[in-house]
Amino acid sequence: MHLMEMILVMFAVVFFTSIALIYNRGAWSQKENLYNANSFVQATILAHSVLDEVDAKLLSKQITFDGIISNFNTERVVNLAHVGETYRLTIRAVQADSTGVALGSANPGNIYTKVSIQVSASAGLKRPVNMSRIYLKTHLNS
Repeated sequence: MHLMEMILVMFAVVFFTSIALIYNRGAWSQKENLYNANSFVQATILAHSVLDEVDAKLLSKQITFDGIISNFNTERVVNLAHVGETYRLTIRAVQADSTGVALGSANPGNIYTKVSIQVSASAGLKRPVNMSRIYLKTHLNS
């Protein structure tokens, strides 16, 4: 091999190695973005499931409107082994006004209750997912 051929081989090795490193860094970054997106979707589904549970229990008359606060002020831990993530759901139900602002003191005649869920994860979520819904007392759920 001549000196020029040796230099060309060295340039080729450096060139293809740098391209491989750039590609692998991009693939790793994309994997992290997909994992974060998956965690966000899972957290959103868990928050919706709690709100759907409140809806279902009110509709089926398993709880009354006044029972929302006593039944849904809790914390839950959900371990999803198939995604390798543990989610912590903090569920808070408070009396509120029509815009969802919590009342300072309990009002026995209040017709609004706000249920808020905050979902945090051990690793995947960059920020907790917050979701809330305001429930109105009617003749159907009293």
